[in-house]
Amino acid sequence: MSESGRLSARFFRLLCLLALFAGSLFSNSPNSPKFLLEEGVRLAENEQFQEALKLLNQAMGILRQVPANDPLRIEVEKQIRITKGRFLVTRYRGGKLAELPKTMQLMPLSKEPGDFFVSQAFGSVLAREIWERRDQLRTNQTIGVGRRVTVLPNGGVELNSNNASGLSLRAVQAASFDLKGLNEVDLHSGSYVLHVMGEDSKVFVRSPLSEMRIRSDDSFAIMVGITTNGGMKVICLLGKISIKTKNFSETLLPGELTFALPEGFSRKMNVELSTLMVTANLLTVFEDPPPYMKKLRQQAMLQAMRTNKRFRTVVGDVKGNENFELKVLREEER
Repeated sequence: MSESGRLSARFFRLLCLLALFAGSLFSNSPNSPKFLLEEGVRLAENEQFQEALKLLNQAMGILRQVPANDPLRIEVEKQIRITKGRFLVTRYRGGKLAELPKTMQLMPLSKEPGDFFVSQAFGSVLAREIWERRDQLRTNQTIGVGRRVTVLPNGGVELNSNNASGLSLRAVQAASFDLKGLNEVDLHSGSYVLHVMGEDSKVFVRSPLSEMRIRSDDSFAIMVGITTNGGMKVICLLGKISIKTKNFSETLLPGELTFALPEGFSRKMNVELSTLMVTANLLTVFEDPPPYMKKLRQQAMLQAMRTNKRFRTVVGDVKGNENFELKVLREEER
């Protein structure tokens, strides 16, 4: 067979493989993205939001190799955003938490322990589950492990564990999380600053699609954001931290960023701490600054001396399972 004939045969086989791949994507088999999308939308319409998000994120995982402008991928991403938004809204209807079924007997507030201290709160911050609902958390109140906390778009909250080596957490503007332990938290949506003090400090964090154990020999602080695909964006603010998932591990220094994805960690990047300090709402919108602000300024100065340059990018969201958004800043935006 001539060289041109062999090339034609290879090209034909490649076309066949692509056709088979495309067929599997758009078929209605139970494991196809199209089927998962339709089933996820159906579950969301019935307000089964957690189950819907599992299927939609599964569809997004299959579509990770498809171009970002593919119509099916765009629709899956759209439905993930809509479902997450509806999930959050259902927790707050008519200015109050949605009524729970009568079969779910909640314990009285008098039995709720004071595991966490509300050091700062503003706007609308709600607490539910295990104990009777609380429609507004206030500064100087306490809250128990087992609570689900919802921060509405106009709100913010800072919680401090009453354990000396426990967790301190900040959340603002549309966030939802569960307090699972003094050093354990489930993050459903939103952005957070987590701070743990003491030697051999550690925290266990879960998101809709990933979980990680974070530890350091000394006190540390991190910024965590839940991405569209259910993973986590992690920025180290203070300390040298070790992050471990089920099969992967990563180490971060102050100013370094990575994404914890279902398939592992993204490549590390550097973000400018001095810019983060004055632009991040988690650090600026509260009346009192975090207790580690002085150390954070020192880290920003050390980082500037190490790099001797200005960063010109802003790292955004992860909407698929691999890549994240980058915006190159113009001079007037810096």
